Order: sequence, then structure tokens, then C-alpha cells
Amino acid sequence: MLLAGCVALMPAPAPLRTVAYESSQQPAKCLFVLLPGAGDPAERFRDQGFVEDLQNSNRSIDIRATDATIGYYMKGTLVDRLEADVVGPAKARGYQEIWFVGPSMGGLGSLLYSRVHSADVTGVLVIAPFLGDRDLIEEIAAAGTLKQWQAPPRVDTMSRDNYQRELWRWLQAATQGREAAPAIFLGYGTSDRLSRADSLLAEALPASHVFLTTGGHEWPVWRRVVGSFLQSPEFAAHCR
Repeated sequence: MLLAGCVALMPAPAPLRTVAYESSQQPAKCLFVLLPGAGDPAERFRDQGFVEDLQNSNRSIDIRATDATIGYYMKGTLVDRLEADVVGPAKARGYQEIWFVGPSMGGLGSLLYSRVHSADVTGVLVIAPFLGDRDLIEEIAAAGTLKQWQAPPRVDTMSRDNYQRELWRWLQAATQGREAAPAIFLGYGTSDRLSRADSLLAEALPASHVFLTTGGHEWPVWRRVVGSFLQSPEFAAHCR
């Protein structure tokens, strides 16, 4: 009852608030959807240089920084709100590509959305994403690799009790080409407190999709990851 009361007090307003940053090249070819970490407002992406770096990349990119706070995760409405308030209107506008970028909790949200709506997402850049509790991470690590882990059966309805295992099950299937998924890119600092979990995903991805840098769980590190991604050969042909 206490947990239910706490969840009820967490804001998750509809529609999901976004801050738009338009490309100077209109109409833009790509939309970048930015999902923040826990406790960060949409404007944090501007304050930490993400918006500036995307706009200075010589790409045709519109940006939607979202106020996807923890309340949407706890109430299970994140995916629906992103679809209704961000991606749905983006598809109607006719973008050629839609990309998700998210650090920490925002990385988790980017993957949760991509699992359900993989056909609508060109790619995701997850930065030091939260991928689950320690017990599950140790279980996967004990198996040797994500590929060797004994994944549970697929579930259609995710809840607080099963979302972590279902996410890893999907990541296992997606990285082996057994289920649909957008292109997944991952970056994190080598001293990040979530690096053990993130390294399990990194091992399952092509090396060219992984961007490591020095540092911990902090915005300057995450900004360097975005810079490496924007300069990577794998992104070279996109959003031109």
C-alpha cells in the first residue's frame, strides 16, 4: 500500500511535455528523441551541450527533448505517452528516420520503447543505461555471456515484476537477429557504476556500435559518447 501510494504521487502528466529544437534545414530528415535520466528535466540536454552538439553536426536533425520523468516508468505509461505525444506526430510529419538517445534511466526508456515499436525507430543510442538490478546482472554474468544466458519465455505484458528479464530476453533475441530491433548503439564510461551490466550488452553488439570513454556516471562523459557516435562511420550516411 505504501508503494502504491508513492507511485500515485509521482507526476506523469498527459500529454508528455517536450521541448522542440528545430533544424535550420527544413524540413528536417531526422528526429532525435531525447529521454533524460532520473531527476533531470528536458532542458538538461540543452544545458549539458547535447542540443548544441547535435545542431552543430551538419546534419538535418530536429530534436525533441522530453520530460520523461520516473513517474511514467513507475506507472507503466512511458511507451504509450511517447507513441501518442512524440513518435505518432513525428510519423505524421514524415521524418525519414527517428532516433532515440537516452542516458541512464533514459537509456532504459529508449530500449523499452524500441522493443514495442521497433519498426518506427531507426536507431537508439543508450548511454550508461540502467539495465536491471544486481541479482539479475550477476545471473547473466555467471552464464558467461548474454548469448549463453537462459532467457525466460517472452511475455506480452510487462510489469514491475518482469520488465527487467523481458528486456534482457529481447536484447538477447535482438542481438542475435531473432527478433526485430532498431540499430542499437551503446556508450558509457569505464568507471561508471553501471558498467558491469552495460558491458554484458556491449559484448553482444558489434564493436563498432560501442563507444567507451573514461569517467563515471556523469554528463560530461555522456556528452563525449554522443560526440563519438556523431563522428562514427556507422552514422556517417544518416540524416544528410
